[in-house]
Amino acid sequence: MERAAPSAARRLPRDEALPLRPLTLGELLDTASELVRRRAAALLVTAAVLALLEQAVLVPGRLSLDLRLSEGVPDLSGGYWLLLAAGAGLEALIIAWLGAPAGRAAVAAVTGRPVPRAPWRDRRRQGAAIALVGLVAAVPAALGAFLGPVWLLGYPLFGLAAVAVTIERRGPFGALKRGAGLAFRGGMRGAAVRIIGYASWLLIRFAFYLGLLAGLKYLPLSAEAAEWLVVPLIVAANTLAYASLAALDAALLIESRVRQEGLDLWLTGAARHREPGPEMLAAR
Repeated sequence: MERAAPSAARRLPRDEALPLRPLTLGELLDTASELVRRRAAALLVTAAVLALLEQAVLVPGRLSLDLRLSEGVPDLSGGYWLLLAAGAGLEALIIAWLGAPAGRAAVAAVTGRPVPRAPWRDRRRQGAAIALVGLVAAVPAALGAFLGPVWLLGYPLFGLAAVAVTIERRGPFGALKRGAGLAFRGGMRGAAVRIIGYASWLLIRFAFYLGLLAGLKYLPLSAEAAEWLVVPLIVAANTLAYASLAALDAALLIESRVRQEGLDLWLTGAARHREPGPEMLAAR
């Protein structure tokens, strides 16, 4: 009697959103955009709330220095430099906290099915771990920005820790170690990808901001009204940037495991014996 052919359910799905092969930088950025598109509701809504809270923290600081976004790019004085460093830390924190929905989007792309809702206890544990690693990731980013070029090391140091919590189901300390390892392994490729991705979105947002300033010249608005117009638009631009950078982190973690650890081969072999699921991506 002939052996039955393996069912399609036992084969690892080939989702073009996140190909299981080494990717170029451009492909990683495209993958991040596709992950955002597929999980737009969770990622963009969460990113919008966090971006709004960020401005709620930064606006009073700018007003205390008599600075307004609608008046143009301010001088890098001592007070503003400190505020800039705080903003860099907040951005790193937000991107890390978005690692939960971004990580679930990556897991769904790899396994070919939605990630099932975890029990309340597991979700609470994961949420606490992501909150902790996000706070830890924000410290070197803020300190590095305050010291100038040190940001190039501070920003990527623990940036992949949050997606490691979500995708690999690690605890906070294991995720921090994993994030730093993936960032600086293989000729610091992970760190370079994160920095280039951030720089790309920084340029996009800066160009958008300059366009806003140019447009304000044609509107008969008071200084207060112009500020009320600019800040929500900056929040909208930051929302898309933060969601995309979190998705880039999720894609980068999967791609780094494929490139450095042979994840694609392991998943293909494992899928022959069981149906693909999120547990297949957990830390081994």
